[in-house]
Amino acid sequence: MRRAAPFFILPFFLQLLGLGDTPLGGGLCGEVFRAQDPALALKTPGFWYGLLFMVLLALELGYGLSLLLLPLLEVRPGKGWVRAGRYLVGTLLLLFLLTRTTGLPTPGPGGWTLEPAPLDPLSLLLVGLSLAGGLLLRENGGHGAAS
Repeated sequence: MRRAAPFFILPFFLQLLGLGDTPLGGGLCGEVFRAQDPALALKTPGFWYGLLFMVLLALELGYGLSLLLLPLLEVRPGKGWVRAGRYLVGTLLLLFLLTRTTGLPTPGPGGWTLEPAPLDPLSLLLVGLSLAGGLLLRENGGHGAAS
């Protein structure tokens, strides 16, 4: 399970690449930092998507750090802890697909709107790393076949 930890930690720090205007794009949270006027930022769906993914990436960071630190405290994560990591990755993947295809309901100046977010290489990389971390999680601690 410790092999999965870097795949949960890395997306949080790679998102920092999306803070500037890079060829990779803004990533999952890029719209949050691009807004010049905070009053106008609250009206765009990209801002709300960015906040949502910022929370999910922070949860992934905490989960990845726990995978590294719990063995140092001689605490073995149980099946529920592994399942929680898989649910976290599943939630991130589902919300990523929804925000990139149909969009999620977000508040706007004319009421609630459905607007899909643009797809960029950095966001694909972040979701791919999270998905790889979820696939590396094993309920039996890496002994024998994965279940």
